[in-house]
Amino acid sequence: MTAPKEETVAQLPPKPVRILLGLWLLLCLLPGFAAMFGFNFVPTTEWVSTSSIPGLAAGLSTAALMSWAILREAPTCGSNIIFGVLFSPLLSYFLGKSAVVIAVPMILATVGGHHVELPFTVIEADQYGDRRCRSPIEFQGLPFFFDRVCGFSKDFRQGLTPGSRVVVTGRGTSLGVFAESLRRVE
Repeated sequence: MTAPKEETVAQLPPKPVRILLGLWLLLCLLPGFAAMFGFNFVPTTEWVSTSSIPGLAAGLSTAALMSWAILREAPTCGSNIIFGVLFSPLLSYFLGKSAVVIAVPMILATVGGHHVELPFTVIEADQYGDRRCRSPIEFQGLPFFFDRVCGFSKDFRQGLTPGSRVVVTGRGTSLGVFAESLRRVE
């Protein structure tokens, strides 16, 4: 007679841990949702350089956590796990890093922001853009997707060359701004 098979039930983490993981996921996804819905948020280059080490740590820990979760479930997933093992750590890294580098100043600008004017250096202002961002003006030293503002007139953009300085005006803090208007700096 064979011994009965023992079946284990996956244990969920305690409720406080699940709440913290849910909040972290929300924080990671916030910058993507903001970009998707057309909010012109631009972090300052100073904040991006200051937060690079904490952003790296957050990205690596998020990627490690996601890799652990995927490999833990690998035996039950079969061949579908290949996509998760290959691509989710990279995606998780960028989401975790954006939580620190983008979401923190975005939340601070939303909650405690006021009218600010922040200087930026233009890299490019003569592209057409895409359907989500028409007439972009791209800035130097900022992370992808948050290195541009959209929707400015061709007349304004024609006077901008690489290296031009502009001041972005809008609601924000010294860490970043929701762009409402731009003006050239002479």
